[in-house]
Amino acid sequence: MTTDRISVAVFVGTRADLGPLGSVLEALRECADIDLTVLTGVAFGADELATRLPDRPTGGPPWRVVGLAAPVAGAVEATAVLEHGARLGAGAARWMLDSRPDVLVVLGDRWELLHVVPPAVLAGVRVVHLHGGEVTEGAVDDRVRHAVTKLADQHCVASEDAARRVLGLGEPAARVHVTGAPGLDRLVGLSRPGEETLAAAIGRPVVRPVALFTYHPPTAVESAPLRDWAAGALAATIDRCGTVVVTHPGLDPGREEILAAIAEVVDDDRVVVRESLGRDYPLVLSGVDVVVGNSSSGIIEAASVGVPAVDVGDRQRGRLRGPGVVHADEGRVAVGAALDAVLGLGPGQAARPPLPAANPYGDGHAAAAVVDVVRSAPAAPRAKGFVDRTEATR
Repeated sequence: MTTDRISVAVFVGTRADLGPLGSVLEALRECADIDLTVLTGVAFGADELATRLPDRPTGGPPWRVVGLAAPVAGAVEATAVLEHGARLGAGAARWMLDSRPDVLVVLGDRWELLHVVPPAVLAGVRVVHLHGGEVTEGAVDDRVRHAVTKLADQHCVASEDAARRVLGLGEPAARVHVTGAPGLDRLVGLSRPGEETLAAAIGRPVVRPVALFTYHPPTAVESAPLRDWAAGALAATIDRCGTVVVTHPGLDPGREEILAAIAEVVDDDRVVVRESLGRDYPLVLSGVDVVVGNSSSGIIEAASVGVPAVDVGDRQRGRLRGPGVVHADEGRVAVGAALDAVLGLGPGQAARPPLPAANPYGDGHAAAAVVDVVRSAPAAPRAKGFVDRTEATR
């Protein structure tokens, strides 16, 4: 292993990667041989992101954050996404050529990666991709994830089944590393908060059962009645829960329809609406009785704190899930039936005991393994062979 300093950039576009990357950012920050820069330019400006990053030790230097483009403004529709992507790509190209980092770290499957990763590849920057090899058939993210896999140099995957898929895409085995999901690192050792602590975090007294609700646009489903689907799932949750914490959808086309459904219930005393939970997310997740919606957090993170999840619709179809995840079709009736099965309770009754915290996405110690991969990435050759593992013949 080289003793030279390594220049590492980590791209953080939205809350979808900010939370899961937190432990990786902290681990990289503590490495004496790594010069770290955090890139942004979708949901956050540089100054705002700096305030959202994990706290630094007292007296430590500030985070080095660079904005590649101004945040997305206005309605998030297809035209806005395409126009913003062009600005983001131009900013990424300028920064990659001016700064010449050794490594770029990216996570997941968001549309913005299509504009950040290619400039790095063309500039000769080694790309380390986290959470490749997963499947979410109801979102365009599925295609983005697999495209980034082929562009990336090293793969830090969350599970063995994801590793098999990455290998099936022709990636050399030496470049595929099962590290687990880094978003679980922030949940290790977390105990269930008391009622007063949870109430302080959400800004309202708690009435059990408590649900955490997040519904994102299933972007691979054409002409979907998103407002009706989101409203139905939310209504079923409010019917059965004494407190429902609702977070905003991600920055995808269709977002405004879901926000309209949320606006219809914002005055309900049982509903708490937050744009995002930010640093309160681990505490709130560990304190609720069920996660409802179509966010990956219900499938990946909830199991680590023993919280069951109702996964709604097809957005996450195909993704590995543990026994605590119950699927529901779209619609108030279907979501209500799934909640009845998960909770087995009426509003105001005591919550069921938490599930055992077994999680197929790892044990919550991913960051150190990711850092090892980042350190080794500059030494790998830029040329990457395709390994043909196809057994069938024509």
